[in-house]
Amino acid sequence: MKYFKNTELAKLYHVSEKSIRNWIDAAESGKLDLQLYEEKGKFYITNITKNTKLIEELVKRGKKFKNTRGYKVAKPTEDFYKLYSPKQVLDIMSNIDIYREVPVQYTYFDSGAKRWDTYTQHLLKQDSPNSVTNTIDLLGINLSYIDTLIEGYTSINIIDIGPGNALPIRNLLGHFLEKGKLNRYIALDISKELLKIAEDNIEKWFDGQVKFEGHIRDIVYERFDDLLVKDTFAENADSTLNLVLFLGGTFNNFRDPDHALATIHDSMGKKDILVSSKKLDTEKSRRYFEQTASGNQDMELVLRLLNIDKSYYTLEQYFDVHKMARELQAKFNVALAIEFQLDGQRRTIELNKGESLLLWRARHQAAVETINQFDANGFDFLQATRSKDLDYILHISKIKTGIQN
Repeated sequence: MKYFKNTELAKLYHVSEKSIRNWIDAAESGKLDLQLYEEKGKFYITNITKNTKLIEELVKRGKKFKNTRGYKVAKPTEDFYKLYSPKQVLDIMSNIDIYREVPVQYTYFDSGAKRWDTYTQHLLKQDSPNSVTNTIDLLGINLSYIDTLIEGYTSINIIDIGPGNALPIRNLLGHFLEKGKLNRYIALDISKELLKIAEDNIEKWFDGQVKFEGHIRDIVYERFDDLLVKDTFAENADSTLNLVLFLGGTFNNFRDPDHALATIHDSMGKKDILVSSKKLDTEKSRRYFEQTASGNQDMELVLRLLNIDKSYYTLEQYFDVHKMARELQAKFNVALAIEFQLDGQRRTIELNKGESLLLWRARHQAAVETINQFDANGFDFLQATRSKDLDYILHISKIKTGIQN
């Protein structure tokens, strides 16, 4: 007979494990009509329709009669509603309510963008290999191969997804500019602050020779093929190629990486090339939390904007071997209600004491798993290169078309 683990019920119904233990104790003493399952001297709630209905009633009753003296209320600040669009507010609300997660892309707004810029500038100056220097090196190693792929094309559009401050692709832009092949540089990011930092850098490095085109897009949901219409229908369309960059392993931070890869796939044409890089799974990388532990990435930005006091939660960072991911979460030591207001309507999302909000994740994969993931999302593998320290991989691919060359 199937049964629920206490942790499963807590996550499913957004209640504390203590509440579930209380239900089990009440069922054992005959006060609740829950059917239990015993294994190795421990009792669990069985997974049957009768129990499910009663649990739902217990959850409703618990919310109705919650002890208000231990119940904290957070009302998002005015800056929260200024910084995020109504669509983004709804996305944040939905992810908190359904998945108990704050999407990591919203930490790159405002101060989060400035901290990320400072952090990557710091990495560039380090002697030891890191995400920035490894990406630059891997792009340099693969330049001759990329040149081979674009041979025969007179102009190149570079579509840079999540450019950050554009540091990793500075040499790449300079290479195509020198060859006289750079047509357009299009930067896509959800953060207008990061786009501004990238724009300022491009202007400084190339003195106006590279025209910066920045567009606010959430690559999880929003395609970019509309930005390429004028090139697609131009007279020289056959001689123009799009080089799509998705560097830094950003998709590993998303709740559903495949969704982002599908969006990119559906935005690309049959001749376009995708260049992606990411950190690989190693024993060393499983312990790597520099950007979260040192505050270089402003993980608590959204919590502050939601007006959630730091005393309400404790930050926890760990490697989850079952999920194969590094994670950072805020675990609440009080029951909390977040009161949102949008277009004159109010909605409250409740979190119980002991529940957590996931603030950041980085999924881990081996090199073969990375290649297989792109393959499963409709990309045709061309080449992959690992960094000298074996921590990073650069993956080059095109979309599968079914057309035999």
